Amino acid sequence: MVKIDIELGLLKGGKPMRRLAFILSVLMLFNVFVQATPITIEISGVVTSIRDLEDYPYDEIIKIGDTFSGTYTYDSATANSSSSPSRGSYKHDSPYGFDVSLGGFEFITVESHLGEFNISVYNDHSLQNYDRLIIESNLNSPLSTGISVDRIAWSLYDSTHTAISSINLPTDAPDLHAWGGGTFTIFCGGGPNASFAIWGVVTHAELIPEPATLLLLGVGGLTVLKRRKL
Repeated sequence: MVKIDIELGLLKGGKPMRRLAFILSVLMLFNVFVQATPITIEISGVVTSIRDLEDYPYDEIIKIGDTFSGTYTYDSATANSSSSPSRGSYKHDSPYGFDVSLGGFEFITVESHLGEFNISVYNDHSLQNYDRLIIESNLNSPLSTGISVDRIAWSLYDSTHTAISSINLPTDAPDLHAWGGGTFTIFCGGGPNASFAIWGVVTHAELIPEPATLLLLGVGGLTVLKRRKL
């Protein structure tokens, strides 16, 4: 009993109690981090081409050389629905999708959808003849003017077959230097030819750390400071 009282006393008032609480908090944060699988990639780029088949006024607002920026978010734990050994197909439900700003407009995947945000990964695919990564949203909110936004997509390709080594979902932003080329597209207005279309090139892509990651980094910093004080 005396031994137990001494151990309880140390836990209640001494440093072991504070250390135990600190360790438990780290473990709780780590558990959140493990369960948090959403990945958000921040992108920005430049408009390179515009097509207007219906004489919309948008080509007076959005011009070649304009910049766009935004994000896309996906779940790295999404299952592959393809049976091909060289192709991965990852269909996402809401809340995953694109959110891109351009010319004062917001091009965004609808808030509620089932399987309308897709990521396809081709690694040494025989039909494609190169590595390819396609991120696409096929159900999007209309613009504030009412025109439909039929497709938002970013397609990357690499003919050297070195950009990727598997068909797994990437857990980091695409390395633009590794990919040989790519096109960002927005199709609006409906119809097979898209009455208003925008093409661009992404010049920057960066992984945005999730809140759990930031918390763990903060905990790590506190640990270093704590050790220096001891």
